[in-house]
Amino acid sequence: MKKLNILLTLLSFAVVGFFSSCGTTEEDGEENLSPLLTVTATGLNANNEIIEGTTFTVDVVAAENPTSGKQLDELEIQRPGADTTITINAPSYGTTLTIDAPAAGVSDTYSFVLRDNDGESATKTLTAMGISGVVSTPFGTEVQGAFFHIGGSLEGAYDLINETTVATAGMETSKDMKNIDASGNNFTGSFQAGTGNQTLFVRDNSFDYDNGSVEDATAAFNAGNPSSTILNPLAGTILIAKLRGGNDYAVIKIENWDPANNECNCGNLGKLTFNYKKSL
Repeated sequence: MKKLNILLTLLSFAVVGFFSSCGTTEEDGEENLSPLLTVTATGLNANNEIIEGTTFTVDVVAAENPTSGKQLDELEIQRPGADTTITINAPSYGTTLTIDAPAAGVSDTYSFVLRDNDGESATKTLTAMGISGVVSTPFGTEVQGAFFHIGGSLEGAYDLINETTVATAGMETSKDMKNIDASGNNFTGSFQAGTGNQTLFVRDNSFDYDNGSVEDATAAFNAGNPSSTILNPLAGTILIAKLRGGNDYAVIKIENWDPANNECNCGNLGKLTFNYKKSL
């Protein structure tokens, strides 16, 4: 089978799709009975390039030829140093591969060979070129959150992942920010992660909240002194949070510390309002 070149759109980090034909006629007049194979790569730019140290994904979708009706036999994946053959024995198959980018200046070719039980085959090929550069991943959409004095009648904690307040009686593992002011004491806005939550915070007022990337936040967090507790956060305080022991981060900017807020209409006043963006 002839190798098919990648057709990439002009958009950066475009999606590249290859589509096999169905029931076509070859030049000698015989019907094409090759199995159907689609290979879609995501993460390459318009020049088939990708920054070294990152990854791209390849979606493979295979199906038997509807004219021959021959069941798929196997998929052979040829890539540098890691050839793999997957036994299928089914009328269709699909998988998603995550592939490490080549080193800068290195061009790697990946071939996908699909065979059916009648010996017919289809081949798709793609090439990726590694380039040097700095990865810059933006944070998601900004969200506003808040919590109240934990001794009051309203929610005294906040769930950064699900973007919602959490009641005092709520699950501790959902409380990324739980007020720790004692009932009857003035509201300082101090908070800590709930029991078993594992979220950690670094205070860094020099961090560029508006423009900083996920990679910037990761570096700042690693350079700081992580703690599960933040005391006396004031308006303008910037925090970097590593969420629940994983590899996702949030950047938080305190907007308003209001020790006299009485939305609870109760004896324990106070509310902390903040904006944040997360990498999820």
